[in-house]
Amino acid sequence: MTRSFSHQFEGRIWKMDIHEETGLLGIEWRTEEGVPHFSVIHYPDGNLLLADFSYGDRWWTLAGITAESLLLQHFPQPNQAHTRGLVAIDILQQKIRWERFDLQFVEVVQEGIAVQPGYLEPHQVMVFTDQDNKPLFQTISLDQLTPLSRGIQSAQPTDAVPATMLSENPVVGPYFYLPHQGKELWAYHEADGPSFKLMLAILENGRIVYQDCLADKLSYLLPEVFFTIGQQLFFIRNNKQEIVSYFV
Repeated sequence: MTRSFSHQFEGRIWKMDIHEETGLLGIEWRTEEGVPHFSVIHYPDGNLLLADFSYGDRWWTLAGITAESLLLQHFPQPNQAHTRGLVAIDILQQKIRWERFDLQFVEVVQEGIAVQPGYLEPHQVMVFTDQDNKPLFQTISLDQLTPLSRGIQSAQPTDAVPATMLSENPVVGPYFYLPHQGKELWAYHEADGPSFKLMLAILENGRIVYQDCLADKLSYLLPEVFFTIGQQLFFIRNNKQEIVSYFV
């Protein structure tokens, strides 16, 4: 396993979304005051395409990402779950492409960006293109549209234990397991004095082919340890301020 890239942010990573076809990873990170900033990484090569874009107040958040745009949505009443308002940020030009404050974001689909004006029935949507806010379809059922591929897989806690002994040190909490292209990916926490270490082991045919410490000096066990997209493994560390990628 080799490191692909590492990016450090000035705040904590809040949300992420991918556009798998183009290899884009959209990230929302926030300062200690809760101010949102937005970045985009081309994750196959680690290039940072959009470094630190800010927009609006703290109630704007990442909605999704397309092949060309980062989409932001707004919570006009923070105590309620529905959104109203959608903005498309041109990733390469790093500027606002278009804004619509009368729409609710639904999802990014193969055909475009599915949105809902207030006057449509709950399962009826309009579809916009990436380039502008003119609809391709005025009214269409969401069931008639094509979902995008979502190749994200996350390691999950398990009661199972690996067939091969991974550590001579005490393991604290559950193992985390993810089968990945004929290999077994295992993560686990080791006691390290008053703190913890997060370890990763990769097994193939019952044999350890890679083992390393992903993070040390942890004051608590991490509930989420890593996820994969295709050939890459991603890990968020340093108090959720850094994202690291490895080729598996």
